Amino acid sequence: MTETKEQQTQTKTLKKDFASFSPRERILAASLKLFVEQGYFNTNIPDLSRESKCSVGSIYHTFKNKEEIARELYKEAMHAFRSALQEAIPDDAEISVVIKKTVKSFLRFSEVNHQLSKYIWLCRHNEFMSGIIKHPAMVGFDGLGRKLTKHIKRGIRNGTIRPLKAHIIWSVLFGIPVGYVREWLDGYNIEAPSSVADDLAEICWHALK
Repeated sequence: MTETKEQQTQTKTLKKDFASFSPRERILAASLKLFVEQGYFNTNIPDLSRESKCSVGSIYHTFKNKEEIARELYKEAMHAFRSALQEAIPDDAEISVVIKKTVKSFLRFSEVNHQLSKYIWLCRHNEFMSGIIKHPAMVGFDGLGRKLTKHIKRGIRNGTIRPLKAHIIWSVLFGIPVGYVREWLDGYNIEAPSSVADDLAEICWHALK
């Protein structure tokens, strides 16, 4: 099967010399791997030290504690996810295109960034990160939130989509793909997200129009 551009980019990144990464990047990369593979509570700082090739002292110099590492990793994962969706949405497009592009980009990101997606969607972050945790699929006031809100409001004014409440629209737009992705990451859905992207995009669009 031919690799997509996203998969080719990820492959090149993985082949980079690990030593060329900054200590912070190495610690976060090691944390992602270990938190996903063996769990947050089963991972300690010496584990991260061995995996990242950074000394324990270097880790504590870079981060206050393990929770801060988990929090920073979550913030970076959420930023990467939302930025990917924002970039995929055309500035001037019909609302049907916007809805479908959003869903397809969601599914493509989840497949290409498999380990990162496991950390975003499967880890119970509220069990090991204190404070308010922003959900990756929240409406938000960042670039993605503003862009989608603008398109959706215009679609409602034009009568292209139904005047549903925001939380219902967001639940359809993100709830359907995240449900599929979680089942896929858990091994229950055998078809990769990219193989069902067109169908799920159509389902989301028909639910909103």
